[in-house]
Amino acid sequence: MKAFGPRKRLEHQIRVWLGRAYRPAKVHDLGATMFGGAGYGAWPCIAKRLHKDSVVYSVGVGFDIGFDQALMAEFGLVIHGFDPTPRVIEWLQRNPQPAAFEFHPLGLAWMDGELSFAAPTRENAVSGTVVPAAVVDQETVSVPVSRLSTIMSELGHERLDLLKMDIEGAEYAVLDDMLQSGILPDQLLVEFHHGKRRKGRFPVSATRQRVDALISKGYKVFWASQSGRELALALD
Repeated sequence: MKAFGPRKRLEHQIRVWLGRAYRPAKVHDLGATMFGGAGYGAWPCIAKRLHKDSVVYSVGVGFDIGFDQALMAEFGLVIHGFDPTPRVIEWLQRNPQPAAFEFHPLGLAWMDGELSFAAPTRENAVSGTVVPAAVVDQETVSVPVSRLSTIMSELGHERLDLLKMDIEGAEYAVLDDMLQSGILPDQLLVEFHHGKRRKGRFPVSATRQRVDALISKGYKVFWASQSGRELALALD
């Protein structure tokens, strides 16, 4: 997550005022700790709420699992990683992870079954998407997907202590389904993709609506990246 310089911060603030970018109205100090170094895979969480028996889902693994590795090392917990991206599956096969990292070659979605997945066009990129509006006229492959409630049921989990999602535009429908299902992870880390042409062209209002819905369920935003796309929330 790149840091903004003074000019970039000013430009972003102006875009927030114009409704073209997002920034949460309030960020609460809940004692967050950053895990995973300084790469794009780093995220904060409230460490005092985690322990070796915590149930943690990392959805959208990508090529940087520094956050997952840091949590496994710090708390001795198991990470359930999910990603249907063929390049990620191949990368993990070449780079075996500890036994505590349980990988599932599966996408998180708003339905159970299979969806068309548009792979990234750049060779070294990893961010494909299953958002229907974004896969039109794109070269696609079919990937297996499941709802969060289905995954939890199949893995025998009745709660989620932490859910991290970087799912390239699918987060909007997944959050809607999650809330409709009554699933409330204790900590929720989400990258939103408003304004991203290749991720469904979601407006800033789509992010604001989901964050407001989460707040209405008892969540507080305890961290926001400078871009306002990456947010960390926790139940009060």
